[in-house]
Amino acid sequence: MYFRDFYAKLSIIKYLCIKIMSDHSQVIEEYLLLLYELDRAGEKAKAVTLATRLETSPPTVHATIIRMQRDGLVKVKKSKEISLTKEGQEVAENIAYRHNLSEYFLCNTLGIPWYEVHQHAHLLEHAMTPVVVEKLAEFLNNPEFCPHGTPMPGSALPKNTISLMETEPGMMVEIAMIGEVLEDSVDLMKILHGHRIMPGNQHKVVEKTEVLRSISLESKDGPSTLPFHVAENIFVIQVLLD
Repeated sequence: MYFRDFYAKLSIIKYLCIKIMSDHSQVIEEYLLLLYELDRAGEKAKAVTLATRLETSPPTVHATIIRMQRDGLVKVKKSKEISLTKEGQEVAENIAYRHNLSEYFLCNTLGIPWYEVHQHAHLLEHAMTPVVVEKLAEFLNNPEFCPHGTPMPGSALPKNTISLMETEPGMMVEIAMIGEVLEDSVDLMKILHGHRIMPGNQHKVVEKTEVLRSISLESKDGPSTLPFHVAENIFVIQVLLD
């Protein structure tokens, strides 16, 4: 499995990991993680996108991207689209792995609420040495997904995964992943948690309405309604009924 190959590669790139923590600031790592997430979601990354998601100013983003170009971590196309270089991709995958591993540990071992671990993991991921990462992964039995369903680098969602927006009324679905963009809002994640819109739980699609731009669900825990912009970032697998 590619995931195991990635895990094995951790020992090979220990020097790179140490270099990351010494040479690249926490800010740079947050940029790399976001670029990785955008690329994995198939979204184009531009300075305005980074400024919005990272809640910082365009001039700050511009200055940071110039530094990252200098360090060989990103490249900027004529269209102003920002992408990771090969080295940037390796560094970003390592950060993503540490982040997801941190979320899994905080949620499933320490019992920190599912809707809060994303924020805490952003702090913990920067403090983990390669040895800690390796031992923590062993302790957790090498999880392949974070608590929100995001695959570890090298793993992937099932091929039949679709967004909630691609479903039709009457379909029964199982939640596979909550998109990274939604994890940034603790309040929103708390609502999803309250309605059990979490990986592994099943819901029936009741209605989609263009007028209200919302989708209605029903589960054993009760009804719920989500706006389209939230539904398009929730990924599900259809459950075939007998």
